[in-house]
Amino acid sequence: MRLHRWSTSGGPVRRGLYYSFGSHAFARETAAVTAGIRTYQDRVDDGFELYQLRRHIHMLEKGLTMQPRRDSFALDYIESTVSTFCNFPYTAGAAGAEEHDWAASVLDAYFEATATASAPEIARARANYQQSRDGRDVVAQGPHEMGDAISPLAYEQLAQLAHARRSVRWYLPKEVDSGIIDRAVEVAVEAPTACNRQPYVFYILNDKETVAKAVDIPMGTRGYGHQIPGLAVIVGDLSAFFDERDRHLIYVDGCLAAMSFVLAMEAQGVATCCINWPDIPEKEQAMAKLLDLQPYQRVVMLVAFGYADPQGMVPRSIKGPLGDARKFVTL
Repeated sequence: MRLHRWSTSGGPVRRGLYYSFGSHAFARETAAVTAGIRTYQDRVDDGFELYQLRRHIHMLEKGLTMQPRRDSFALDYIESTVSTFCNFPYTAGAAGAEEHDWAASVLDAYFEATATASAPEIARARANYQQSRDGRDVVAQGPHEMGDAISPLAYEQLAQLAHARRSVRWYLPKEVDSGIIDRAVEVAVEAPTACNRQPYVFYILNDKETVAKAVDIPMGTRGYGHQIPGLAVIVGDLSAFFDERDRHLIYVDGCLAAMSFVLAMEAQGVATCCINWPDIPEKEQAMAKLLDLQPYQRVVMLVAFGYADPQGMVPRSIKGPLGDARKFVTL
């Protein structure tokens, strides 16, 4: 404790010494980040990196929606984007076909928008793309006008759902149908995600025996974990990124998806409880071993789910006042 206080009360030299020699608290994160970057680069070298393609196609979409739109853009990555697209493992109607069609639609729109551009990068990419594009049936999935879209959900309905949600820890002994879970995950993946990369996976544990193996690993399930019917373990994928600057995005994007998952479960009559996941070496190793995680994967959080026991008690958990959570800023 004294050494920790010594390091945190000093400057960068003290902190550097402490976390290099006195503490390995960040060592696992460093190892996971470097493993992710290495895996990302290996896939790029092999010719197909899906996270890179998602990011680049998203960047093209942003360029196509700019006002005013430039006649020439994306010169520094259009050729690598097309090369990656050409290696897309595409099968019409199979899983991933919609994502393929989205990429193709955006590239179609890009080459139409840059038809008068004289940049050699665009010319080379266009020739490569046209050769690969021939013979592929594509359902249009590209950028579109927003129009006068009106939310089908009134604010009062959303607020009612948010207020009704409770952290439920007592459940009926009833398994949740996989179709309900899948519908919740489908809503979850609609959450915003940086450059549309979606760097996470929902690991679903939905039978008593499997849940029993995992439920005692996190610290927040003591006293009630034995009767949790299902668990979602949200796992971040650090191989989605080429630079350590993005290492926090698995937590940002994963938690955005988690909240949508929770509300989607609530909307289907399934109760949930978010379970904290502190960075504790023994816990990390135990969960990684159980789920057979890769070195670049890190647990973000867990969500318990099931049908609430009507007689089970739940905390009220009154939230802080609006003024504490919101500040209008004028500069």
